[in-house]
Amino acid sequence: MKCRDMERYITLFINDKLSGMRMKQFIEHIEECSVCFDEMETNYLLKEALLRLEKEGSYDLHGDLMEKLKNTKRCVEVHEMVTMIRRVILICAGMALLFELVFVYAFYL
Repeated sequence: MKCRDMERYITLFINDKLSGMRMKQFIEHIEECSVCFDEMETNYLLKEALLRLEKEGSYDLHGDLMEKLKNTKRCVEVHEMVTMIRRVILICAGMALLFELVFVYAFYL
C-alpha cells in the first residue's frame, strides 16, 4: 500500500469501516511508515478529542488509539487463522471424498 492511498484508508479505519485485506495492508503500512502513522494519529486525536469534549469521556487518546490498533491487528490475525483452518478442512474433506470414491470403485471391480 502506498502513502498516497493512506489518507482515504485512515479515515475508513478511524470510522471502523475498513476490513479484509485492505485492513491487513493498512496495519502493515502503519506499523512501518512513521509519516502515515503520524497522520493517522493526528486525525484520530482530533476526531476523538472533539467527540470526548461533548461526552466528557476518557482523555487518554494515544492509549486508546494504540488499543484500537492492537485489537484490529488481533482481529486480522484471527481472520487469517480462521481462513487457514477453513482451507485445511476443505482439503481434508476433498481427500476423504477422493478416498471414498477410490475405495468404492475398487470394491465394485
